[in-house]
Amino acid sequence: MHRGVSFQKHLDRLQQRTWNLKLQRQQNTIASAERDSFAIPGHRFTPNGSINFDDAEKACQSKTTWDLLRSSLILNACSVETFAKHNYQILSWTRRLMGRSVFNAMMRPTVYKQFVGGDDFPSFQVTVSRLQTAGVKPLVMVTLEEDVKDDGPDADELFDRNLKTMIDCMEMTASLGSQNPMMQIKPSGLFPLALCKSISTEVPFPSSQPEIVEKIANSIETSKEVTELGKLSTTEIGELNKALNRINQICEVAMKRKLMIMVDAEYTYLNPCLNLLTLAMMLHSNRSEPLVAYTYQNYLKETPNILLKDIELARTHGVTFGAKLVRGAYIYKERALAKEKGYPDPVCETFEKTTENYNRSMDIMMEKVVEHPGKFCVTIASHNEDTVKRGTNKMAELGIPGRSLDQKVFFAQLYGMSDFISMSLGQAGYMTYKSIPYGTIDEALPYLSRRLNENSSILGGVRREREIIRAALGRRLFSPTNLMKR
Repeated sequence: MHRGVSFQKHLDRLQQRTWNLKLQRQQNTIASAERDSFAIPGHRFTPNGSINFDDAEKACQSKTTWDLLRSSLILNACSVETFAKHNYQILSWTRRLMGRSVFNAMMRPTVYKQFVGGDDFPSFQVTVSRLQTAGVKPLVMVTLEEDVKDDGPDADELFDRNLKTMIDCMEMTASLGSQNPMMQIKPSGLFPLALCKSISTEVPFPSSQPEIVEKIANSIETSKEVTELGKLSTTEIGELNKALNRINQICEVAMKRKLMIMVDAEYTYLNPCLNLLTLAMMLHSNRSEPLVAYTYQNYLKETPNILLKDIELARTHGVTFGAKLVRGAYIYKERALAKEKGYPDPVCETFEKTTENYNRSMDIMMEKVVEHPGKFCVTIASHNEDTVKRGTNKMAELGIPGRSLDQKVFFAQLYGMSDFISMSLGQAGYMTYKSIPYGTIDEALPYLSRRLNENSSILGGVRREREIIRAALGRRLFSPTNLMKR
């Protein structure tokens, strides 16, 4: 038995070495193509902005038949309202019933494999390489456990552990060999939630209070401690300084590795703090290129106005600016909170109003990209076909290339969702990313639940993706050519 185990280890090492050589060749080919023509071999940029999302075979060519079958089954399950609403309880109950080992063995090849890129470097490399063959890049995201207590005597250990996880993931992302490497982070994992709420109350409109943004940026850069901030207590000031020290370490790695950081937005009662920290990170890190970008949730009525004010603050301070545009994932909770607390609903009344907001924000950013080459970048993070098509058409109208070192317009979707959009964009020559979670099954469970629960607007509209998958499966399984081969 010992000899069998040794042989298996030898086989695994040999297989990994072979895989590493293949991966290196792919990365060299991709990097060379990006430098020479900003295009992936075999993928041609369409300058008129027209994208064909109907070619099922081409959109699914990087997936195995099992991948398509799994996606079809899981997306059908996601469309069941009861499952989407109560999925965390269902999954948690199943884990208790089956036991962790059996549950993980069931989850890994199914739900986990659908939505998470891997839990170690080799498995993540496999995911990234497969996407790169379709012209799609990784936007890496750490799945931090969110159902843990973030105050008390052990809180600093938790935040330091989260920091190490983020930095390790940043180093891994930088080593993947992709041009314009990106990572998605949640600064709220680096300090207590209560502090985030307190700062949001004290600084509700950061871009209208530039002196506070400057104070925070100066502390990040010089490690000089903040001594006071509004009505924050002495304890909260101490927690803030620890948070800024952690953020400084993230900024230093980003600057050293030329790695873009996409800062997540969350709930409205936390966003002012996250916006403040991101603007301060921009003042510190975005001197020559936009390495730090903030996420703008366009289902909130005031988002385009906030975006304009943030741009003006960056312009005044002579730094570059990055933005990721999303519709938003917390619509139901935001409306419930507004009703419970008795303040005006911050969410747009209709989907159409949200779309108007999104389009306005998109226009603002794309025009800035053209007016100030190299100083602005925007990520169109959308699963909506019409929004993506409008983005490619706007690029054609403004003369923005699909891949450019100066006029950076990116597209992004969540890993495991709207794959036909991502693959079609990547193959058409646009700079396209997949937001790929990295972590273990246990770490990813809260993330998976949140995606199922809060993105019901996406999951409820997976009919189009199911049609694409069914069409691709039909061609593979039942086309006359394939039937003759059997």
